[in-house]
Amino acid sequence: MTSLIAVLSDFGLKDHYVGTIHGVIHQVAPETKVVDITHSVRPFDVVDGALKLKWSYRYFPPGTIFLCLVDPDPSAIPVIVTTENYFLVCPNNGIGSLMFEEEPPEALHRITAEHYFLNKKRTGNFRSRDQLAPIAAELSRLQMASHLGDPIDLKHLKRFKLPQPQPSADGGYEAIVLDVDSFGNLILNATDELGLPRVAEVNGVKITKTQKDFSGLNRGELFVSINPEGHLQVVAYMANAAKLLKAARGTKVKLYY
Repeated sequence: MTSLIAVLSDFGLKDHYVGTIHGVIHQVAPETKVVDITHSVRPFDVVDGALKLKWSYRYFPPGTIFLCLVDPDPSAIPVIVTTENYFLVCPNNGIGSLMFEEEPPEALHRITAEHYFLNKKRTGNFRSRDQLAPIAAELSRLQMASHLGDPIDLKHLKRFKLPQPQPSADGGYEAIVLDVDSFGNLILNATDELGLPRVAEVNGVKITKTQKDFSGLNRGELFVSINPEGHLQVVAYMANAAKLLKAARGTKVKLYY
């Protein structure tokens, strides 16, 4: 079985960082396939990285190693998390939190196999390349975290929860924008459990059109839909809803059912 490493980071594509991660993996484990989930996570934003991981992990085959390189806190220890179907190599900073709600962790190992690290005598601070990437590559060969670290209790695994929509005094719900995708769609923290709302209000603008598909719309027309991951989204057809509504991540959105 061919091993697969899926990489997620906030490196962007301007610099050489992504390429060197690939190079390290292929140097250690040439037979391993590498897939890039995204390198456009907001810089240092663990919550954004956790969302992108949650929305992508289930589409990868069992045995995939998720190499998550959003690393704003140098004090977060490097770990390997094992679930029933996957591995996660990352700093212990909560980036797997949303994935773990659906794919519970079964074991946690603190990475200690320093003999696999690169550039041990060189100065610098790029542990994504020098520590996490070679460990993920070795894991792809071994398929066992116990050879690469010491087991620690799962209670030490850092996790967080997203805020949920809250009932408002006027009978609606107050949601927030979790993410603005590259099309300018506003992805909300409300899911489709209650269906589509009658009205959504963003920065004083009331949106009364709700539909599941994109048919029969005029350019720039605002409507509420459901994104592929089951979250409500505010969309401007063939336009940028975030710009039209002057909204960003964290903007409050009223929902009325």
